[in-house]
Amino acid sequence: MSKDREYLIRRNIELEEQVGDLTKELIQTNHEVLNILQAFEDLNKDMLSNDKEKNEFLTKLKISNKEQLEKIKMQENALIQADKLASLGQLIAGIAHEINNPNTYIRANIELLQKYWKLLEKKISVDEGDFCTSIVSDVPNIMTSMYKGTERIMEIISALKAFSKEEKLFYEKININQFIEEAYKLIKVELTKNKVILINKVNQDGYEINASKQKIEQVLINLFLNSIKAIKHKKEENGQIIIFASEDKDILNISIKDNGCGINKEHLDMIFNPFFTTHQEDGGTGLGLSIVHGIMKEHGGSIKVQSKINEGTEFTLIFPKGR
Repeated sequence: MSKDREYLIRRNIELEEQVGDLTKELIQTNHEVLNILQAFEDLNKDMLSNDKEKNEFLTKLKISNKEQLEKIKMQENALIQADKLASLGQLIAGIAHEINNPNTYIRANIELLQKYWKLLEKKISVDEGDFCTSIVSDVPNIMTSMYKGTERIMEIISALKAFSKEEKLFYEKININQFIEEAYKLIKVELTKNKVILINKVNQDGYEINASKQKIEQVLINLFLNSIKAIKHKKEENGQIIIFASEDKDILNISIKDNGCGINKEHLDMIFNPFFTTHQEDGGTGLGLSIVHGIMKEHGGSIKVQSKINEGTEFTLIFPKGR
């Protein structure tokens, strides 16, 4: 087993343990909050002996509630980061392959340039027009392919860094096609590997939303991965994910529709619950859709789902305008 594979397996185990620990902490915190609420209820029932004692208790309760809410928020953020790392784990093999391909032909072209140069050195004093013409013709093409290869590497690494970076929630006005393009860069290998076509039907001019670029990219990537798994599970030979957008007076809708296996009706009310997954065999954490739901709430929006078994699923992201 290679060191890289051992490292990936070890990191995957560590991530699973991290998510498990965070879940236990979150459950414990929720129990503590429930205990506080129970104490508050008992207070109302018993009516403490005097107003001073009651006010002191309420002050302590207020401080405790604030601390518990901050703790829950920190744990939620940690879960979001753990989910991002888990998603990266699913993508890393394909990304490594994607990076290796341009590097391979860069190396091959450099070796070819070195051979050309050796031949040129030997024949530099000999007037051979065809030989020189061939080199003059080939060298620009070789250099161009090398340049394109390095550009592709930069794109992949830049997208990977942006996605994995933990940052504060920062809102800015961005065309939704930018979100789609950045998410596509990271998901391209998975699409190709599973023979799935991504069709963007959003107008070129697109629509602008006031949002966190990183968070909405994460939403799209999670939904794309979910669709790819559904298509893979169905063994659909002509897998498609279609993105389209529409707007009403006060809202903007972005829909992601696939022709995968669909979701059982009895599961539709549970898919946004943390750790609920029907894709455990494909490495599903059960956090992806829960994270999507949380991010949409952060943006003052929502998400709805429609699905039919063996026909596919459509998720619609609903953003309020003017936020």
